[in-house]
Amino acid sequence: MTSSDVSTDRIEREILIMAPIERVYQLVSEPGWFIGDGDPSKRTITREGDVFVVSYPPYGRFPVLPVRADAPHYVSFRGGDDPETPLDDGNSTLVEFFLSEHEDGTMLRVVESGFAAMYATAERRAAALEDNSRGWEMQLAIAKRDAERP
Repeated sequence: MTSSDVSTDRIEREILIMAPIERVYQLVSEPGWFIGDGDPSKRTITREGDVFVVSYPPYGRFPVLPVRADAPHYVSFRGGDDPETPLDDGNSTLVEFFLSEHEDGTMLRVVESGFAAMYATAERRAAALEDNSRGWEMQLAIAKRDAERP
């Protein structure tokens, strides 16, 4: 089961995963795990300084910068559209993962924010919010699938 909240600047989603918090954290703390369609064999990750660049044909190359980690309860990344431009508040979104122990497993919550600064026009921002909202539904289902595997 997932729940969601969408505004003009942020997306929030959560899902209950029937796995220990450490296992879920191990999955979501990998830079760029959330890029693609769930088939890691299509994804190539290279490190360029502090930034991880995720190549996922045919969608492109995406920079991911680890921001902060507090295992096993929190990890965050900055993500952008252009691997040639240093990531900052104006050209990337902040992706945060919050994990909490639940009697049946781990509650995983993702918050992606910063769309208003990243996209100047309301139309482009609305399109990015819509695309990423659908993307988080898929990515959380993939996280659940992968973390619950024996």
